Amino acid sequence: MAKIFNLFLTCAGGLEEVCCRELASLKITGCRPAIGGVHFTGDLKTVYRVNLYSRVGIRLLVKIAKYHCSSEDELYNHALKIPWELYLTNRMTFAIHGFVSNSKIRHSKYAALKLKDALADAMRRKYGARPNVDTEHPDVQFNLHLNNNIANLYMDSSGTPLSRRGYRTVLHKASLNEALAAGLLYLTGWDGRSALYDPLCGSGTFPIEAALMAADQAPGLLRSRFGFMGWKHFNRELWESLRTEAQQRIDHSRIPAIFGSDARGDNITLAKRNAKAAGLSGIINWSVKDIRAFRPGGDTGLIICNPPYGERLGDPEQLKTLYRLVGDIFKQHCAGHSAFIFTGNPELGKAVGLRTSAKIPLRNGNIDCRLLKYDLYQGTKKKFPATEKPGDSEPQSQDDQIN
Repeated sequence: MAKIFNLFLTCAGGLEEVCCRELASLKITGCRPAIGGVHFTGDLKTVYRVNLYSRVGIRLLVKIAKYHCSSEDELYNHALKIPWELYLTNRMTFAIHGFVSNSKIRHSKYAALKLKDALADAMRRKYGARPNVDTEHPDVQFNLHLNNNIANLYMDSSGTPLSRRGYRTVLHKASLNEALAAGLLYLTGWDGRSALYDPLCGSGTFPIEAALMAADQAPGLLRSRFGFMGWKHFNRELWESLRTEAQQRIDHSRIPAIFGSDARGDNITLAKRNAKAAGLSGIINWSVKDIRAFRPGGDTGLIICNPPYGERLGDPEQLKTLYRLVGDIFKQHCAGHSAFIFTGNPELGKAVGLRTSAKIPLRNGNIDCRLLKYDLYQGTKKKFPATEKPGDSEPQSQDDQIN
C-alpha cells in the first residue's frame, strides 16, 4: 500500500482558494486552505504530479514531524528521535531552513542550527558518520516552521520555487512572479479560448502563462530539476511516466489569439526569448507599441496588465499619468472587453478613473496588492466574470497553519 503524506502547497497570499481549485482539477480531494497555502494528503505520485502541473503553487512541502517545543533542548531532543535514515544517508547532503514566530526560541537561524546538530548527531550514532551540509544544492532540503512553540518539520519536494518555470532568459527586476501571474489569470475567469491582450507586457509573463494554460502544457516540463530528485527513494520510472503523459497532453493548436505589446523594444526582445524558451516561438503576437496606440483586434476578449506601481520601477507621482492613460484607452477603445489591472498602489489604481466591478486582495511578496476589474461592455453583458473575492480562510487549529 502506497505511503500517504501530509502535504502543504504554498502560494501567494489571496490565491489559497484558487490553489484548492487547481488541486481539485488534478483529482486531489480534501484540500484545506490556510494562510499562504493549502493542506492536503497524497502519495508519492501526488507529490510528483503537483510539482509537475501546479501553476499557482510555489513549494510543495512534505511533513515528516510535529512536536511541542518551548526550548532549545526540546527542539534538539525531539529531533534526535526522528528516523532521519528514512530520508537520507550519511553520504547525502542536506540543508535546513528555519522560520520562527511567536515562540520562546526567537531566532530562525539558531533554530535551524539546533535541528542540524540533532540530525548530524542522530546519523553519526547510527552510521558512525554524518551527512554534510550543502546550502546551495542539497540532496534534501528540510524546512522547520516553529510557531507558538509548535515545531513542524517538512521536506521541500520542489527545491527551486515552482514559480521559476525555467523559461526566463534574464530575470528582470520588475518581472511578475510566474505563479502569481497564473493565479491572476485564473481569477479573471478567462476561458482559455478567447483573445487575450497585455498592452504593458514587459518581459511577457501574462501572455506566456496564458499560452501555457491554453495549450495544457504542464509548467514543470520546462524544469530539469526538482527537490525530490535528490531524495533517497526517488522513483525515476514513475517520474518519467508522468512527464511522458504530460507531454502527450500538449496541444498548441488550442491556443487562441494572444497579444503582448510594450513601448520598449528591449522588453519585447526579452519576451520573445522567454516565449521561445517556453516552446512557444511564433505563437504569441508580440509588438513594440506605446499604450496610446493600443487597440484590441476583436469585439470581445480579456485585457490584463501589471503597470509599475513605484516599488521597483517608476515614481508613483509620475505613474499617475500612465494609469490615467490606461483608463482613457480602456474607456475609448476597448468596449466589449473585460479589463484587469494588477497593482500594489491604491492611489495609482484610483487614477485609472473608471469604476471597478471587483477588487480582489492579494499579496506580491510583502506588498499588499489588488486585482482591479473593469467591465467595458457597451450594450452587452460582461464576458469574463471575475472570481469572487477569496474567502478569508482563518485556520481552525494549529494543523491548519504551516507554522
